[in-house]
Amino acid sequence: GPMSSAATRQAAILRLSAAIAAAESEEAICRAVADGLCDTSLGYDFVAVLLVDEATGDRVLTASSGWADAPPALRILPGEGLSELPLLDGRLHYAPQVTEETRYLPTLNQGSEVDVPLLVNDRLVGVLVVESRTPHAFDDDDLQVLEAAATQAGIAIGRTRLLTAAHRRAEEEEALRATMADLSAQLELSVLLQSVLERAMGLLGVTHGELAIYEPESEELVIVASMNMGKRDTLGTRMRLGEGAMGTAARSGTPLIIADYTVWEGRSAKYDAVDFHAVMVAPLLIGGRLLGALAFMDRDPARRFGDTDLRLLNLFAPQAAVAIDNAQLLTAEKRRAREQEALLDTLKDLSGELELSRVLQGVLQRAVSLLNVTGAELATWDAEGGELVIVASHNMGTDAVGTRMRHGEGAMGRVAETKESLIIPRYQEWASRSPSYTQSTVQSVMAAPLLIGPRLVGAIASVHSDPQRTFGREDLRLLELFAPQAAIAIENARLFTESSRQRQYLQELVRNSPVAIVTLDARHNVVSCNPAFEALFDYAEAEMQGRNLDDFITTEDTRIDAVAYTRQALADKPVKIISQRRRRDGSLVDVEVLGVPVVLDGKTVGLMALYHDITELLRAQEAAEEASQAKSQFLANMSHELRTPLNAIIGYSEMMEEEFADDGHDVHVADLRKISSAGKHLLSLINEILDLSKIEAGKMDLFLEDFDADATLQEVLTTVRPMAEKGGNTLELTCPTPLGTLRGDVVKTRQILLNLLSNACKFTQGGRVVLEAERSGGSAQGGLVRFTVRDSGIGMTEEQLGHLFEAFSQAEASTTRR
Repeated sequence: GPMSSAATRQAAILRLSAAIAAAESEEAICRAVADGLCDTSLGYDFVAVLLVDEATGDRVLTASSGWADAPPALRILPGEGLSELPLLDGRLHYAPQVTEETRYLPTLNQGSEVDVPLLVNDRLVGVLVVESRTPHAFDDDDLQVLEAAATQAGIAIGRTRLLTAAHRRAEEEEALRATMADLSAQLELSVLLQSVLERAMGLLGVTHGELAIYEPESEELVIVASMNMGKRDTLGTRMRLGEGAMGTAARSGTPLIIADYTVWEGRSAKYDAVDFHAVMVAPLLIGGRLLGALAFMDRDPARRFGDTDLRLLNLFAPQAAVAIDNAQLLTAEKRRAREQEALLDTLKDLSGELELSRVLQGVLQRAVSLLNVTGAELATWDAEGGELVIVASHNMGTDAVGTRMRHGEGAMGRVAETKESLIIPRYQEWASRSPSYTQSTVQSVMAAPLLIGPRLVGAIASVHSDPQRTFGREDLRLLELFAPQAAIAIENARLFTESSRQRQYLQELVRNSPVAIVTLDARHNVVSCNPAFEALFDYAEAEMQGRNLDDFITTEDTRIDAVAYTRQALADKPVKIISQRRRRDGSLVDVEVLGVPVVLDGKTVGLMALYHDITELLRAQEAAEEASQAKSQFLANMSHELRTPLNAIIGYSEMMEEEFADDGHDVHVADLRKISSAGKHLLSLINEILDLSKIEAGKMDLFLEDFDADATLQEVLTTVRPMAEKGGNTLELTCPTPLGTLRGDVVKTRQILLNLLSNACKFTQGGRVVLEAERSGGSAQGGLVRFTVRDSGIGMTEEQLGHLFEAFSQAEASTTRR
């Protein structure tokens, strides 16, 4: 039977899919879509595919079906037509009645329209427009069919665009690859240069060619590759910029064609024997930097170079320049890598080895192999002697180790003096050569100073015995790479030797010290101790190492303090105390302890503790104190014994004085008064000694009673006033309110005030002496009374104040005299 309409539709959709998949260009895809949708079984009257022109934003009619009058490549401008709507929001738009739409551009002038966005990789690239003459003609089924068609078209367009781009790139790359393949594959410079030349000759179809490399140092072109130049091989020929055809092109930076070289006025004398006529030369440049030049000649006298040759040359020369530059860079890189490796090996040796002779021997061997020379020598600078001493020698024929050279003598002496490197091309003819070097094998010499900053530490020299070999700037650069390493090696080894010596000296000092010394780490564990420590505490260093010091030399009572002091020293606060520490047998020893932090690079890593045995010192101190006590005891007893007869003398002289006065014997009265006065003076001296002795013996007694403080003050002032007036001083009393009654030892109070005031008067000239008295609380009863003595005299220094309460001490003699 006949197919149902659904099956017919299905077949039309499958045909459409097949047609899209088979299409090979964007246009063919759009054609397949337009034709496939205009199938009678689908019932659409007009189909158009519009693609967006990225440059203008116009929609361009790429394919349509169902409208015979459709203008080819019709353009719809932005802002026009229903077909723009999907481009604005990326969604399908359905207009069921087109005549009602203001944006409608007349095609069928009636019916309904669907506009579906075309997407390639989420990018809007066009619109599928489908119309029907009937209004409301499209149902959901139709919309699904059209969206599917648009999706397939988008995927197909995306694929062709990718293929086209890939194809174009492949063609460009193939063209470039063909030229570069044999050049980039070759990184060995000499082989590369030869193949560049051969390739260029093949490209141009010429019989002869030359390639020169530019040397910036000498500003010359050097011919490094040459083909078919006949008997006259030009390899190694050098030309200045501007000389000959190559020099001219190199200087101008542009290619040059010479019709007949034999009559060309610029020809080089070096090419007199060459009988070529037509010559073409091109400079090799990278970004304006001259690398070299290419020259071509042909054996055929009729051959002339023209525009085609020049175009080929202009295509080829930049690529050849890049290839050469890469190979040169690689060669330099390889050379630098070799040098780097040799230097790294040297550095490894130097850092691992501190035995100077071995280090230097290693440095020399490396230098000889890297510089590719016959032999080398190394000398260190002896600053005290002002001489160079040869300390290492490698393959020099005669071993000169130990030889000394004056400043300025020979090649090494000269570089030590100038502090600059030196090349001597013909050593045997050099006027300043050293008499120490008699060997005739040395042909050329290169020497460099070894410096650390501006300071000279030695010199290095390398020699060659091949008369053909000359040292150049490159050789000197290599030697100067080595020089700092050798200088560092010498300096490190010297510092190491010096620090070893210093360490030895310090170790000896600690070992032989009579003071017990122990070193602890930050955890209070013993690192080392000296023999004096072992002797004092009776422990061997070996049994204490790595263990906590306090386990050995403290008691339960002293441990807490000891740990605190160790912490204090580790916190950078030195400790100095007197304490007791325990010996092995449990007995205690009196020690003065000094703890000092050990600081390395600003970090406290441990501490040193010094123990000084002060047993003898303490005994001597005790003995001295006992003697002082006995002296005080003796004086106290003595003065008591002395007072009894003295009181009798004073008493009897006063009695006799009265009797003689009554009897009128005035002559004797004066003498008796002198006896009485001297006796009283002596008694006051003895009383003072007795008081002092009592204080020292700890026996001073106080007689406490109530006394009238104001009356006592007046008595004191009356006694002192004559002394004050003698020194031209004013004596003042400041007492805001009467003091009333005080309880205390009146005699001692009076004595203290007299002592202070008389001292003030003694050391003040033409000034003021003030006695202040004030009862705290202000009332006449209770509280304390404070007495203050001030004067405007010479006063006391800080140091004198420090001795104020020491026994038998006085300010210096000059003050006493004043």
